[in-house]
Amino acid sequence: MRKKQTTSVRLPDVVERSLIETERFAQRYAMSSEANLRVVELEALGSDYQATGYTTRKQADGIGRLLALEPGKVLVDIGAGSGWPGLYLATTFGCSVISVDPIMEGCSAAFDRIDSDGLVPRALALLGTGEKLPIRSGSIDAIVHADVMC
Repeated sequence: MRKKQTTSVRLPDVVERSLIETERFAQRYAMSSEANLRVVELEALGSDYQATGYTTRKQADGIGRLLALEPGKVLVDIGAGSGWPGLYLATTFGCSVISVDPIMEGCSAAFDRIDSDGLVPRALALLGTGEKLPIRSGSIDAIVHADVMC
């Protein structure tokens, strides 16, 4: 009897790939603050959030309307990176927002944007993932996860 051959991913390989991806995104956040890239982002997407995704301002506005965002509502932006589109939605629709990203450089950029946009009383950036949200159940009204890859 032949032994059935199975393919498996060793945990160290998974961890190594995760670390490589984390470093790759950290480098993207560092590059996205360069002035010439911000000009391209503004032209292409209508945003200047050091975005590492592709959601346009028109699409973000549609998301805000679809989710009926307004003052008093709490939005969670999973994989928020530097804050686009969640922080934009908070500014535009008046809701509160919790930006969650697994990359420290993304959270740092979001913290800076929260401060510069005057969102401190109603915005927060947290280090975390969509799998383990550091948020109490029942405390949010809507979730967005634009441009997130698994």
